[in-house]
Amino acid sequence: MYLNMFNAELNSVDPGRFASNSKSIEFGPWHISYDVSCILPSVCSTKVVCEREDDQFCQFCIYCKELKIPHFPDMVFPKNILKLNHNSGAQICFNPLDSLKCVASRMEAIEVSCAEAWQEARPDAPKPKRPFDWTFSTDYKGTLTDNIVVEATSETIDFNLLKQKEQILFYHDLTLFEDELHDHGISKLSVKIRVMPTYWYVLLRYFLRVDDVLVRSNETRMFHLLNSDYVLREYTVKEAQAKDLNMPTAHMKEADDVIPILPVKEKITHKLIVNIPSK
Repeated sequence: MYLNMFNAELNSVDPGRFASNSKSIEFGPWHISYDVSCILPSVCSTKVVCEREDDQFCQFCIYCKELKIPHFPDMVFPKNILKLNHNSGAQICFNPLDSLKCVASRMEAIEVSCAEAWQEARPDAPKPKRPFDWTFSTDYKGTLTDNIVVEATSETIDFNLLKQKEQILFYHDLTLFEDELHDHGISKLSVKIRVMPTYWYVLLRYFLRVDDVLVRSNETRMFHLLNSDYVLREYTVKEAQAKDLNMPTAHMKEADDVIPILPVKEKITHKLIVNIPSK
């Protein structure tokens, strides 16, 4: 059978001592799976092991070594990973570590709404500096193996097809990281996977709301139709100043409520083609 659903749930403990939960499904040549686990610790959990020179590190130390930003979001889920493995060996993956590598280590920081009033009340005080993008804005579009060819295309995802009622064979919504920006808003990256009888669809969404200042979304959509030989990827950037949106701040809390009315700043569509080696 070309579409053979395999839905297994595993409880395991990885080397970083994270209990994880996994599920997967077979869809044509694709093996689709996700892992769900707990939040990244705020300190090293195995100091004696991590101080050895044998490349064995806990999750916290891996993040410290791999990332150039001075601190991490409040909640990072290091083992929340979505993988789409093609039987040729190609892989599309979504993970928090690679997404945070796309956060700028130096940039002109967005200021919170009370910053101007604070500065006016302290005219002689130096302007506070943030050495990196404290909103954790990321243009991460997923991690691709080298045997996936990326080509520009004018073809777009058929959203009418997505609206058709079909049986949902496989679904999950994974949070990769989240931060409340010191109670000044929200910064969140999440990824959803949906597998239907005739296609699979992924939505990777970065949502930023700095209260009374700015709202931004970076969304990557991937769509693969059964029996087709490519994946469509659409990357869309939307952004607006809060003052330019005709809606109360209270209505901007949920991404689904505000993203549809944000103006599009950038939209890029690609075909992802698996380079299958000849036999």
